[in-house]
Amino acid sequence: MSLMSVSTAGGGRHLSGQEKSANLARNLRALEPEDAEDLLKKIYISVTEALRRLSTQVKVLLDIASSLADTPEGEGVKSPTMRSPLGSPQTGQAPSPGVEIQEELHKALDVTHLLAQGVDIANDKIVKVLKVRTEQATDLPLDMFLRYFTLNLYFANECEAISGRSGTSLKNVVNSHIKEFVQRHQNAAMQTLAQGMEADRWVAKDFNEKLTRQLGEILECSTHDAESWGNGSKLWVPAMELLKLKLEEEAAAEKDKERSSSEKEKARPAVIESEKFILPNSALLCMQGLEGFLHLIAGIPSMATDIATSLIAYLQLFNSRCTQLILGAGATKTAGLRNITTKHLSLASRALGLIATLIPHIREFVRRHAGSGAGTSALMGEFDKIRRLLQEHQSNIHQKLVEMMNGRATVHSKGMKAIEWHKDGASARTHGYMETLVKETSTLYKVLTKHLPDSTTQSIMFPVFSGYKEQLGSAFKDADAKNKAGQQSMLRDIALFKSTLGSIEGFGDAGEYLTNIVNSKEVAAEAEASAVDAAKDATLGDKAKQDNANGEDEGKTDKAEDEDAATKDEKTESGEEEKPPEPPAKDNVAVNGKTDSVRSM
Repeated sequence: MSLMSVSTAGGGRHLSGQEKSANLARNLRALEPEDAEDLLKKIYISVTEALRRLSTQVKVLLDIASSLADTPEGEGVKSPTMRSPLGSPQTGQAPSPGVEIQEELHKALDVTHLLAQGVDIANDKIVKVLKVRTEQATDLPLDMFLRYFTLNLYFANECEAISGRSGTSLKNVVNSHIKEFVQRHQNAAMQTLAQGMEADRWVAKDFNEKLTRQLGEILECSTHDAESWGNGSKLWVPAMELLKLKLEEEAAAEKDKERSSSEKEKARPAVIESEKFILPNSALLCMQGLEGFLHLIAGIPSMATDIATSLIAYLQLFNSRCTQLILGAGATKTAGLRNITTKHLSLASRALGLIATLIPHIREFVRRHAGSGAGTSALMGEFDKIRRLLQEHQSNIHQKLVEMMNGRATVHSKGMKAIEWHKDGASARTHGYMETLVKETSTLYKVLTKHLPDSTTQSIMFPVFSGYKEQLGSAFKDADAKNKAGQQSMLRDIALFKSTLGSIEGFGDAGEYLTNIVNSKEVAAEAEASAVDAAKDATLGDKAKQDNANGEDEGKTDKAEDEDAATKDEKTESGEEEKPPEPPAKDNVAVNGKTDSVRSM
């Protein structure tokens, strides 16, 4: 339904005042932002022109009135008769008719009173219009709301300049709109950030030209406001023209994004004073949100303290949500990640590092607009506090990387207990635990050097290798090489460890430390093995001597038995009967008949 049809919906029926007001309110709410702005412009221009004309006309009438006075005949005196400023009665002389008329005109044409009445009436009518459109005004885009605020500010200032009245009712309504808009802006920004971070898969995103421009504006805001942030005060530029420029900029950014994704180019980093930041989408969202808060402060400096408080809450949300998603592994549920890797941790660290780097610039920007005072000092302390929290969060991520690698070293150290080192031949390969550990460490170092500064990488790798020395050193001390082959097997693993990781900063003397443990341990093991072998040889010698003695006794017994059998055969052949053997003497001991056999011979 068009505006005309709404207002004439009653047809020829005469509408009551209440119905007319309802239709007017409905029509006002239905206006588009640009149409509403044009309507307010026309109203404000008309009112201020009327007030200025009224002021001019009153001054002209007063000038005419001041020339009216009774004068002597023949004289052309046009100035009024001088009267006492206290208005004391003139004794002995009645006031002339001209003076009375002049006084009446002065009373009727009290310019201050007339202008004040005009401003009050105009403000009362305009306040009703603004209240009707409260919902629409507080739901405007940022640029359009700043134009709305600026338009009302200019009108209030003009009325005050004309009448001397501050227009309290109008300012109160506009201030309430500002506070509600700031709250809505904060809620929308925080919701956008939270949803974007939950959906983020924590991969590197391209830092395009638009983001680079926004980053530059934030870095420079400590000394001066960005030119684009002042568009809200340029009421002489049509709103549709600004909207058109914004749409063209967004279309160009989207086209650049599609081109980058189709060409699969390497993600460009953000650069701050030669330091590169490879960033995930969460960092880009946070930076764009910060730019919106700064834009709002620049447009409404009188609300700098309230807006800065919302900005701090926004930063706190970014820090806490990052903790939940990465260190708390929440991204495995919200974004479907299988697990949190070293790459995810590194990107999260860079995101925190970028925001921590921007905070000092934002802090000075807020100080510049909020001025001095206890409230401003408290805000500065809050900015310092959130920056420390971000830096501590970074340190926790780096510590998590160290703990992850130490945990892997612990697992591999336990796996070493099952290895039988002495069974490996001279041509045997290195063991799987060491190959895996070397591969994992190389991957970590590659990820760190790609995403983090050299100083940060070194601060992580030093404790990682320190943990390796402790874990692997303990495992090698407990391992039993048993022989030279076992020693060489251990040394082959250590050689792989040294050759692959030895060039990494932080490796230090880890290789030599492990080599010394193996060499010193194996020397003691060889001496022990020699003692064991000597004992075994002595035992085997005694056993051999006993076996030889037993063999000689068995030979003698066999020979005696053979001779006895031959004697029996001879007697049988000669026809002699075998006599029963005589019982042995008391001094002889019979052992299987050997004594009798010896005697018959």
